[in-house]
Amino acid sequence: MTVTTGRREANKRATRQALQQAADRLFAEQGYAQTTVRDIAEAAGVTERTFFRYFGGKEELIIDDALAWLPLLKDHVQARPPEEDPVTALRHAVRSLGADLRESPRPTPLWLFNEGPPGVRINRLSPGAVLRAESGLADVILERLGGSGDPAADYGMDTRYLADILARTTFALIRSALIRAWELRSQAATPLPDEGLLTDQAFSTMRLPPGTGACSAEHG
Repeated sequence: MTVTTGRREANKRATRQALQQAADRLFAEQGYAQTTVRDIAEAAGVTERTFFRYFGGKEELIIDDALAWLPLLKDHVQARPPEEDPVTALRHAVRSLGADLRESPRPTPLWLFNEGPPGVRINRLSPGAVLRAESGLADVILERLGGSGDPAADYGMDTRYLADILARTTFALIRSALIRAWELRSQAATPLPDEGLLTDQAFSTMRLPPGTGACSAEHG
């Protein structure tokens, strides 16, 4: 790679990052629907024409937000005590991740639910990206199930398949808890929704039989 080519690639990365950061800030401050491509381009110091060289539309700018927290979730799962069964580890990891995101001074993926369930706002999320995210979390879960590929006898299935199911279910539970929190806020519920409690309630629907993983799941 020549010096000129390297500089050009660095400039492209910088422009893309500037657009993403501008979008994150504007979406968090004024909402997704109220933010236009022109707003994002002006905030990043580029033209709309330049914007469309990097993104097909503002929808693409929320893909990174929708997926950015997934590596953090895996870190939280890996940090859980090894004696915890997978469901308990996932529940506590999701709760601790949520607390971290709420305390973060930077815009976080939680803003996606500020205006209600994302729905069509994330309908351009790449199926490949979702599958990679689920597979990454399943890898971590597989370690807690024993790692090898031994059959999960209580279910009569391969351990990898069980890990995949738990990973996919975890994402559905997270989304369900966030949607419920939004519903309660929109109804002016008193007291305000406890997202930790909603997470616990969501995970209480997922059960593993005694003996699966390190120990039986704890609930509460």
